[in-house]
Amino acid sequence: MNPQDKIPQPEDSLDELVADAMSSVDDFIKELEAKERDLHITSDLQIEVEQSEYDPRVPNDTVTPPIPKPATETLPDPQQEPATRHEPRLKTRVFELEREVQTLEQRVSQLKAERNDIQEKSDRRLKDFESYKYRMDRERRGSFIDQIANLAGAMLPVLDNLDRAVASVDQEKVRQGGEFQLFYDGVALVNQQVNEVLGEMGVEPIKSVGEHFDPLFHEAVSTEERSDVPHNTISEEMLRGYRIGNRVIRHSLVKVTLGDPAGSTPATDQDPDMAIEAAE
Repeated sequence: MNPQDKIPQPEDSLDELVADAMSSVDDFIKELEAKERDLHITSDLQIEVEQSEYDPRVPNDTVTPPIPKPATETLPDPQQEPATRHEPRLKTRVFELEREVQTLEQRVSQLKAERNDIQEKSDRRLKDFESYKYRMDRERRGSFIDQIANLAGAMLPVLDNLDRAVASVDQEKVRQGGEFQLFYDGVALVNQQVNEVLGEMGVEPIKSVGEHFDPLFHEAVSTEERSDVPHNTISEEMLRGYRIGNRVIRHSLVKVTLGDPAGSTPATDQDPDMAIEAAE
């Protein structure tokens, strides 16, 4: 008896089984490709396999292929990917810009403070300079007036002598003419020129005869009783006085009348008798 006769023979032949297996594999591959197209699976897609899905201790022929995850869960969002990837860099840049803005604001505040300080110092120096100019101008004018007063004080005796010479001439002899008239005219001309020079320098005579007695400009050396003129009126000038503005170079020596004092003498006026006693 042949042993092979006892082995049950398959109903289908081996070629038919191989053909069926190949057709099943082709159908499976086509079906898999169709699913890949539906799920948008490309060659760049990476599938992560967890530890529970793959165990190296299990033989390779028993490992089932992993089921790919849906494309909506694995594919990155093209609109959110750039923002997510550059977010840390943007935050760093924003922080740097904020720090730079703070630094610039501090620098601006410092420059404003320095500018205000410089402006304040400039204003103060300008005021000091204006005060210095005013003080120097006042001192210069005061020094100029002092020099003129000293010069005029030195020339006043000469002018007094010229005035006395002109006043002592007999006008009858002058009207007769001749050499005396020429001499008189020369002395009078010199006297006039000296008065003009002093006038150009600001020196002017103090008015006295007919004026009310003023102790600031006049000095009473004598008195006389008269009823035809008011009380404390200057009736005669003994020595002409001169001044520059309100500054007296020399007081006028005058004679003052003593009339009716009732209601005619101001309280601020100095009594002529008292002025004479003060002069003595």
